[in-house]
Amino acid sequence: MPRAPEPWLGDVRAKVRFERGARYRYPSLRGGGCRRTADRGARYTATIDVPFYEPRRVTILFPRGSSSPAVRADGPSSSPHRYNDGTLCMWVPSDTPANTWTVRHGLLDLLDAIAAHLFREAWWRETNEWLGPQVAHAQVSAPQPADLLEAMS
Repeated sequence: MPRAPEPWLGDVRAKVRFERGARYRYPSLRGGGCRRTADRGARYTATIDVPFYEPRRVTILFPRGSSSPAVRADGPSSSPHRYNDGTLCMWVPSDTPANTWTVRHGLLDLLDAIAAHLFREAWWRETNEWLGPQVAHAQVSAPQPADLLEAMS
């Protein structure tokens, strides 16, 4: 039997720990990993309330064998912090642990980080000012192929 790519896939207790609090704070949250989809990865969708701006529908994909999620959001996509495939660039592999989300932080922290990123994007579209750390994107490429989210649809 192949090893599950992520700790919460196929392990009910690990999934409960990973998702702890996320469904309470984000009641629209759907999806996740389970035994029948463990070979494909995990996919979540949720509506994120963006403070002072319109809510956004997001899709989070954990491709098989990766602990780094690909995140897409509906609505305006102009942003200095999106990859060419439209996924959010919230951190890069060379970031310090303090600036990077990891699986052990759990899904709730990831959803909160997405909300903060979407707020920064909306603020940037209004003011042309990015609130937070950034890196030059000419040096950064998307960690996943552009078609991963479509493959999970």
